[in-house]
Amino acid sequence: MSAAYERPLAGVAVAAGVAAAGAFLWSRRGQIGEAFSSGMDRLSELKAERMGNTRSQEEISEEALTLKETGRKSKVPRNVARQETQPGIPTVS
Repeated sequence: MSAAYERPLAGVAVAAGVAAAGAFLWSRRGQIGEAFSSGMDRLSELKAERMGNTRSQEEISEEALTLKETGRKSKVPRNVARQETQPGIPTVS
């Protein structure tokens, strides 16, 4: 604390430097976040390609609903599986 009394300009300079560094990092946080998000998206794409996952999000959602309703995986569309398990529903040709 005594150093601040002995050199007030040095303390002001340090405070100004810390404020400038904080402002710089704050201005860059959007760019850093965007780069991180973009990298994560690309990583997900590469992982899907490596695993051979070519299904759309809609197909994955339909499968999840089928699993929830029937308790087993189905290769047929959800509306066809429902028609097979519930008699009395007219089929569309």
